Amino acid sequence: MRLVYYGTPEIAVPPLARLLSDRRAPLLVVTRPDRPRGRGQKLGPSPVRAFADRHGLPVATPARASAPEELARLRALEPDLLLLVAYGQILSGGLLSIPRIGALNLHFSLLPRHRGASPVQAAILAGDEETGVTTMWMTEGLDEGPVFLSEATPIAPDEDGGSLAARLSEMGAELLSRTLDRVERGEIVRTAQDAARATYAPKLPPEISELGVELDSDTFARRVRALTPAPGAHLQLEEGRLQVLAAEPAAGEDRADAGLAAGSVLGLDRSRGIRLQLARGSVWLRRVRPSGRKEMPGWDYANGTRLSTGARLPLRPGPA
Repeated sequence: MRLVYYGTPEIAVPPLARLLSDRRAPLLVVTRPDRPRGRGQKLGPSPVRAFADRHGLPVATPARASAPEELARLRALEPDLLLLVAYGQILSGGLLSIPRIGALNLHFSLLPRHRGASPVQAAILAGDEETGVTTMWMTEGLDEGPVFLSEATPIAPDEDGGSLAARLSEMGAELLSRTLDRVERGEIVRTAQDAARATYAPKLPPEISELGVELDSDTFARRVRALTPAPGAHLQLEEGRLQVLAAEPAAGEDRADAGLAAGSVLGLDRSRGIRLQLARGSVWLRRVRPSGRKEMPGWDYANGTRLSTGARLPLRPGPA
């Protein structure tokens, strides 16, 4: 089959690698333009472009995938199928009409749950016990097309957004391979989604990264898991951000201590870290990264800042 692959972040690399190992190298890899990266903010390629360049695959980096010149480029390739994996841009109906068979999207949730840009984080934020991967025929609607295949997997209690995304990426690579096997055999599956069961996972807003002691313990811990390692979750202290890399509800210990306000330190433990009082319940801050410093256990941070039980974290007041 004549394939064109659209993808951008790291999660889209394993499916592309699987295409190569299956001897299904795409005619073209389309990815987002280079952007500033790292501390120096120098222009750098997307993970997908870096992989494609290393393997000698033709690459295009258009600002708009549906621009007239890009549609002309695609028509000249005469593709049978477009494959989209976390590309980061909506494809127009005109573009989707070009391939002979159609366009398949590998989506990192069990559609119709968590349609949209951040399905991996959304599953953790919602407290879902399972998630999965889906291959779906693309339409102009957002993740609304008919499903080809899907596969479910449990979400481990300690799995964060990064580790879950990496695992789903490998699962997705296998699912996409199985899907293409069936397409090549002429087995085209189109199962309509139940729109009444649809939920949406929009792009994460910047403000979600800031943790507040007004949160309940389950929400606090899930947000830390969902946003680790990127974009990260933090408490805003007077001296700067305290990124929280691992936190867990203080199970069985969630009754607020009399007289201690939210933001107070309820306890310190060498293995569990800092027990922080919230408006509802409390959490253990297991691993943290103070602004400008390396990651460390919560216990080490407490020792270095001379935190003691009954003290309050120096939280910066929010806007009035």
